[in-house]
Amino acid sequence: MQKLNWRVSRIVSRLRPAIFRWFASLRMKCFLLFLAALLISLGIFRSIDVFSALPGEKAEAEYAVYSRGLRVGELRTFTSSMPDGGRKSLKFTGNTHININLLVYSYHLDSEEEALLEEKETVGYQRTTRENGHTCQVKGRLENGRFLLTIDQDGARRAMNVKRGEYDHTTMDCPELGLRHEGDEAVFRVLDLDTLGVVPRKYRWLRSEEMTVNGKRIICRVIDFQDPNKKCRRWITQGEVGALIARQDGKGKSGVYTLRMTRFNSAFKAEE
Repeated sequence: MQKLNWRVSRIVSRLRPAIFRWFASLRMKCFLLFLAALLISLGIFRSIDVFSALPGEKAEAEYAVYSRGLRVGELRTFTSSMPDGGRKSLKFTGNTHININLLVYSYHLDSEEEALLEEKETVGYQRTTRENGHTCQVKGRLENGRFLLTIDQDGARRAMNVKRGEYDHTTMDCPELGLRHEGDEAVFRVLDLDTLGVVPRKYRWLRSEEMTVNGKRIICRVIDFQDPNKKCRRWITQGEVGALIARQDGKGKSGVYTLRMTRFNSAFKAEE
């Protein structure tokens, strides 16, 4: 019996570090899920034809967030066209909720994101994140040739600014829809509003594929993109108000995720 107890103790001592590493990494994986949800907003603006969208037109979509086959959260997005002193403007709003409750671990995240586009240029951005009792607020605007950002995290404030000439797009843009043919590739300097830095991001149009949402078959581009922080595959299509993503699979340094559109009420290239 003493020998058996010694063996059990030895096994537990070996497993304990792995168990703690798994739970420690789970929080990062959940955070990446939050970033994944924010990635839905990557496809909203640059691809929008603001000159064809009429004032007051709206699009709404709902998404399920999965990690390793388990549904852990949801995302809702709203895009609307509106007049702004004669200029063409679009407003995007995204709400993310992730909730995980295990016997020995829990994780909760709520995020509200908003962005404004004027004449195909992202001119305003803000995000509020509440993560396990911690709050982070990010606000940004394009002003005098610079994108100015302020970050408030649990009462500590910092600021940063990026010259407009230092990036080609923000993560609220969708430059992959500018690719003209299947197989085309392009690399852009992207201002990542999630990680708050400029990164080189490579896009490749793999193929076109049908996806089914709400019983409708949607013609999507399948796009791979990659930068130093993440690697994703995206199924994306063009709507009347803006581009929406039907599915996205991603991988970061600490985990993987899947986003799937479950409902939309905009107009797409669809087959009945």
